[in-house]
Parts: sequence; C-alpha cells; structure tokens
Amino acid sequence: MSESPLFFCAGLQAGSREIQLDEETRRHVVTVLRMQPGEEIELTDGQGNSCKALISLADKKKLLVAPKAFIKQTPADRTLWLGVSLLKNASRFEWMLEKVTEIGITHIIPLLTERTARQHFRLERMQQIVVSACLQSRQYHFPQLLSPYSLDQFLQTALPTSKYIAHCMYGDKSLIPGTDPDAVLLIGPEGDFTATELNQAIEAGFKPVSLGPSRLRTETAGIVGAVLLRGNFL
Repeated sequence: MSESPLFFCAGLQAGSREIQLDEETRRHVVTVLRMQPGEEIELTDGQGNSCKALISLADKKKLLVAPKAFIKQTPADRTLWLGVSLLKNASRFEWMLEKVTEIGITHIIPLLTERTARQHFRLERMQQIVVSACLQSRQYHFPQLLSPYSLDQFLQTALPTSKYIAHCMYGDKSLIPGTDPDAVLLIGPEGDFTATELNQAIEAGFKPVSLGPSRLRTETAGIVGAVLLRGNFL
C-alpha cells in the first residue's frame, strides 16, 4: 500500500474536525493528483505535528479534509548547521538549498562574505523551496532558514560545539567525522574566503576541513558538506 501524499498545513491543531486547505494544495490535490472525496492525504505543520485526513470536498473552489488521529513526530536527535555564501546565480543556490534540505540539515544560514556576489535574497521563495523539499522527502520538522548573515555576525552567534570551515587554501585540514551530535560547517563564495576571514573563523574555534581532492563549486560543496555532516546517519 502506497503512502498518502504529504502536504503542508500551517497551524495544524489536534481536535480540528474539518480543515480547508490553501489554494496551492487544492490545485495539486484536485488538478494534478485528481484525488476524490474519501481518499486520504497526510498533513504536517513542519513543527512535528501531523495527521492523516480524509478528503470530504474537492472541487474547483475548495478542498476540505476531515482529520483523523494526530501524531507528534519524533524530532531529529542531531542539530546540523550549514552556513553557505550566497551565489551570483540564484538558481544554483536554490538547487543547493533544496538538496541540503532533503539530506537533513536542520539550520541553513546564507552568508555574506567579502567575495559574495551581492543579490536580492527572496526569503519567501527560499522558504517555499524548503517546504517543498521537506514534503518530497517526508520530513515533519522543517529546517530553520535564516535571513542572510555577514560572516562577522555569524561568528558571534551561539553555535554548535563542533565547528568546521571548508576552504581552498593550502594548509592542514582534517576530515569531518560525521558522528557529531551537533555541528556547523561554513562554505565560502565562488572566490573562497579571504585569508582574513579564515583566520577569524579559526580564532572563533572553527577547524579547517577538506571536502575531497576536487575543487568544488559552492553549491556542490554545500551538498557534499551536508552529506559528510550527516555521516553514517543518512
């Protein structure tokens, strides 16, 4: 038996007898999936609350569902942060954002560094990408996507104990163990971090790490770094 399709429902509350879902969800359920009254879908609020629900009305104007048992999903037992520079090509950043969300990064922080190509950051669009990726990968706890931070601001933030920075300069580099219960990884822009920024991060407790023998694009490095942070927990 196949799983019920998963959809986002903000403000999901136990005890609700009937819920009207938004237009985007209605369009997907009715027009794309062509589901009918009596069929089952699943809802989540992205904060661990979920429920199965039976479609009670599905037409061109409205989608109503009747919730069944509500479930509190167990949150991840690891906190994995990824701080990654914004890119000049926004579509590449969006692609990376989708993939690291599917992999299971819990905090995503766009960074502004000295060599970051400045751009307008569309937070609402980015959040929609995160939600879509979570529904696709059936995650009930959505990651936190923050507005862009300067590197200086980020280094002064309360961060996980295990701190890593990937860079392309010569020097001693370790490997990400992939077993940290909580960790943060920094990925620089297309021109890499400056020597000054690297030193600032090291002084703040970050360990230089290698992501492999190849020189990676920022968006590729973000995905590889996410996989290495997850380690054997994938």
